[in-house]
Amino acid sequence: MEAVRASTLVAISAFFRVLFAQKMAGMFDLRVSMAFSLVVLSIYTLDRSFDYKSNEGLALSLIFMSAAISLSDNRIIPLLALFIGFMYSKGIKGFKLKKGYGIKNSVTASTWGAVIAFYSKIDGFIIAFFTVKSFIITVLNDFKDLDDDLKKGIRTVPAILRERTVYFLLFVHFTFHGLIFCFLPLIPYLFSLLAGLFCIWKIKPKIAQTEFMIQSFLIELSNA
Repeated sequence: MEAVRASTLVAISAFFRVLFAQKMAGMFDLRVSMAFSLVVLSIYTLDRSFDYKSNEGLALSLIFMSAAISLSDNRIIPLLALFIGFMYSKGIKGFKLKKGYGIKNSVTASTWGAVIAFYSKIDGFIIAFFTVKSFIITVLNDFKDLDDDLKKGIRTVPAILRERTVYFLLFVHFTFHGLIFCFLPLIPYLFSLLAGLFCIWKIKPKIAQTEFMIQSFLIELSNA
């Protein structure tokens, strides 16, 4: 159960991320948000299960994925996401996607962006928004795993850039928000800008995960 508990926050965040994405795409479907949340819970439970060597976690991961598929109109996308999660965490014959030099961050971020777009509406802006946001969150998470990653030979962004990582993320954050100024309502835009700035400067990945819980309500107010 430890693998599930460690994955709960990101699953809750996933529910609100896709809800926010739906609002941006002009749609609303709680069933779809729940399906995506279960996909994420399955993938992250799988990842933690390999870390904790938990067979119970592996079984629960498959149960969560089965529930996600039952709620999804398309079964291929959840299974593809699970396969990417497996290749990220475990891999096949020594090849896995959890590699250094930003590869693990890029894989995770692009998977988040693409799957969220699928569960809301295929849209280039939605893919870009959640890819960049997810990339920043994954790099922030790498700070707490820095020593462990170095022992495993995984050259993450913080392992390469060290104290310059924060400035790199600030550059990405401000550059991206400069590009999306016209695509978001003002209040969600400002909240995204300021919340991201705080989380990067203070290195708070968990708080960054909760941003979308608030954003879902802010964009609803903006559209009212």
